[in-house]
Amino acid sequence: MLKYRGTYRVMYETDTRTGQAAEFTFIPCRIRPGANIYRFSDNTLAAYIPGIKTVNKLLNEHPNIFRPFSIGDPEGVLLFNEEDITQAAIILKARVKGKNLSPKPKRKRVLTEEQKQALSDRMKKHNNKKLLEKNSVSYVKF
Repeated sequence: MLKYRGTYRVMYETDTRTGQAAEFTFIPCRIRPGANIYRFSDNTLAAYIPGIKTVNKLLNEHPNIFRPFSIGDPEGVLLFNEEDITQAAIILKARVKGKNLSPKPKRKRVLTEEQKQALSDRMKKHNNKKLLEKNSVSYVKF
């Protein structure tokens, strides 16, 4: 999916435990929150769509592009050929904003020791200031 970087916003899956990038990439879509396009095989792409009504609507309106792979109660996965990605991206409203950004997450940053120390000092100063303000206010009950 990295070859579509520059055309669509490509993102890596993120490991929720570590914040690091996982091995798979996807293109987020705006047709439904959580919808995305990912690689299924060498020349086939899949669209994950949460919402069975949207899945059925797409299958009825565009049977020449999409074919069902897995349809459950709350969600569905539709397959389409990689050659049809421009049509599918328009239909699924593939995200274009941020198309030139790096697909890797920014959550896990590598900091130098100087940067870590500066952040630590800043947080200590902020916490001490809050503590002093809290202790200096006296509450009077009537």
